[in-house]
Amino acid sequence: MRIPQSLAVLTLLTLTSGACLPNSTSSTALQAALTQGGAGYVLSLCPNEVYDLSQPLAFASPDQEISTEGYPAGSARAVLRVVGGTSAVSGTRAGLDGARLRYVQVDGNRGALPPATGAAAIEMGGNNANQLIEHVRSYDARAWSCLHVAEGDLRCTNTTVQYCDVGPCGQADFGAWADGISLSCRDSAVQFNTVTDATDGGVVVFGAPGSVVRNNTIQAVTRPMLGGINLVDVVPWVPGNYTHTQVLDNAISGGFGDAASAAGALVKVGIAIGPRVWFGDKYGANVSTGGVVRGNVLRGAFSFGIAVASADSFVVADNSFAGEVAFIGDIGPNCTQGALAPHPPTALLADLATLTNVTLTPGISPTPADDFAFVNGTASALTCFIPPKAAAWPAGQGVPAVSPVDTGASQTPTSAPRTTPSNSTATASAHSTATVNSAARAIAHSNCLTIAHLLLITATLFIN
Repeated sequence: MRIPQSLAVLTLLTLTSGACLPNSTSSTALQAALTQGGAGYVLSLCPNEVYDLSQPLAFASPDQEISTEGYPAGSARAVLRVVGGTSAVSGTRAGLDGARLRYVQVDGNRGALPPATGAAAIEMGGNNANQLIEHVRSYDARAWSCLHVAEGDLRCTNTTVQYCDVGPCGQADFGAWADGISLSCRDSAVQFNTVTDATDGGVVVFGAPGSVVRNNTIQAVTRPMLGGINLVDVVPWVPGNYTHTQVLDNAISGGFGDAASAAGALVKVGIAIGPRVWFGDKYGANVSTGGVVRGNVLRGAFSFGIAVASADSFVVADNSFAGEVAFIGDIGPNCTQGALAPHPPTALLADLATLTNVTLTPGISPTPADDFAFVNGTASALTCFIPPKAAAWPAGQGVPAVSPVDTGASQTPTSAPRTTPSNSTATASAHSTATVNSAARAIAHSNCLTIAHLLLITATLFIN
């Protein structure tokens, strides 16, 4: 008698060493390996292979790792490709301290699949500590972010994201954007990553008090980016808690040259501080509080280099512009008109009427002609600006355009490219420092370790 097929297939999961799981392994079997592997288990994927995932791989125990065998670099890393849902990897449920995602590529498959609401392409963090994401490429997320480190119940701590290459993420069309890296875990580090063509924020910091974002390269090459590094969100660390959050020594580049300008490649706000910069009056009197933004270098095309509004007890100091820069953008259809209309594009913009105890270096420009000092003006909902139709991009090493631009009525003249002083850097050290307190605000207003590999054996039993 022959046993029916549903009963005839017996899957045996056997721990062994020295073998990666091939891409013929189903999503269900890959997940079973993690579930049965226990604490410290390493799910080893084969180099140069693509794994189609109908469901995200979910870490199941502490100190587990998902990685490519031999830790290869570049395109040899295994590809986890989303073919169902929006996410390839999940490490957010409780009990996953020490989870590690290393040396893999995550293809969100936007393009073959339409954009969708849902989880980020990579979801880590949650109520966990000491997680690691390194040497990972993440691109073409279907949903809102290529890589998200979630806060859980505000108990996530000490996640490190490093040496990753992220992007492209999202599209230029209104509402089709996606972040590169989204950080909401406290006391964490985002460092030594490259984010290219994220269309929402390159690195978005959702409070994440005590965290550091340092030595990253963020660049718009073929499409517009709303913000390079954003410190604008009121939630989840209510109300905008950025205490001891530091943004240090990052390089942010807008587009260069004719090829890039054809795609509208610019960063609308290089570094955005405070909810008003992003959301206008949506959050009323709420502010971003307690962060430090220091030593960052900006080059290329922006609408605004750094913009600060609705902030308290921030230090913004010693940031600079290098090489050819331009501050360009046309008024878009979503820009506020009248008395609350945003200031035209400029290098450094501070909405002094909304700042308390904020230290700005350089200080407020004594003359409008000083391009590299802060200008006092309305910094509200600045992402409404759109790439200009005029050829106003600075010279530089552009990349051929591959994406369409957003469009809208042109009402504001663009600015011409500007070259920084002969020392190649316009730096804050040459200017005064302004500390904005409540009194000054009123005045300004008038102005694999042990590797256990899984051998998947499928036995079909017949009984005669």
